[in-house]
Amino acid sequence: MRGIFELYLERQSLIETAKELDARGWTTKRWITRKGHERGGKPWGKNSLFKLLTNRIYLGKITYKDEVYEGEHPAIVDEDIFERLQRLLKRNGRSGGKHVRNRFGALLKGLIRCVPCECGMVPTHSTKNGNKRYRYYVCQNAQSRGWHTCPSPSVSAPELERFVIDQIKSIGRDTDLLAETLRESRHQREEAIGRLEAEKRALERELNRHNVELRKLAGQDGSATDRLADLQDRIRTAEQRATEVREQIIALSRELVDAREVGNACRLFDPLWETLTAREQARILHLLIKAVDYDGPNGTVSITFHPTGIKTLADELSQQEVIA
Repeated sequence: MRGIFELYLERQSLIETAKELDARGWTTKRWITRKGHERGGKPWGKNSLFKLLTNRIYLGKITYKDEVYEGEHPAIVDEDIFERLQRLLKRNGRSGGKHVRNRFGALLKGLIRCVPCECGMVPTHSTKNGNKRYRYYVCQNAQSRGWHTCPSPSVSAPELERFVIDQIKSIGRDTDLLAETLRESRHQREEAIGRLEAEKRALERELNRHNVELRKLAGQDGSATDRLADLQDRIRTAEQRATEVREQIIALSRELVDAREVGNACRLFDPLWETLTAREQARILHLLIKAVDYDGPNGTVSITFHPTGIKTLADELSQQEVIA
């Protein structure tokens, strides 16, 4: 474990550290449950690496209900190394640090899905005559397994982005489309609240189980360190998610959108859009849109808005108008 901490200090990137661990053949801890099921032993990813690097169990401490206590097990990592690493993680974030960038202003990066292959589409580009750049979104399945595996492996990025933007602009001009958008927004909000309530109950049951086991293991010697670390990770992840779920339920319950608000948001969208930087445009679209489904064979594009997307758009564009 100490080697992983030192490697991140050297690479300063979750992605690059994970790549090096994969090259070395290092995997996550493998262990057997009481029922005989094998767990772990998987390649390192950004999330699993982040959990390990921020877990105070390796300092010889135990976290229980947001309080940190001295554990019975010895520290594996020096405290100065751990704190240096936390500062780096805070600066670089969980996205992978300096190696992750949206270099060419792909406005729909992370939003597009290839319908036939049921997978994401990623931005790419090609250059002709040394200076003319052409941007595309490419099916991840086609990119990894060959273009013959997808009936529509790529689509022009500018054309798709323009279509999505025009659709948003048209909502305020078409009363039927406006009414349909409102109905869909309300329906999505109700469905989302139902799913979140179910997840909240499941998380509460999970946390109860983990805390019972944690109390049993807390007094044991160093032989339980790995299991304690895994358990602490699970508790922290579940607590963080439970907090997120509660906040989302509250936010969704407060979101009341009427036709005038939607119309005003779309009215502001048109004149302000061109004044925004590419980064600001991408941020606005990600606040508003949950997914863009591209079906090449059928020639269709479906846009799914976030349940609170219209309200968020109205608030954001109102602020932009004041600034302008």
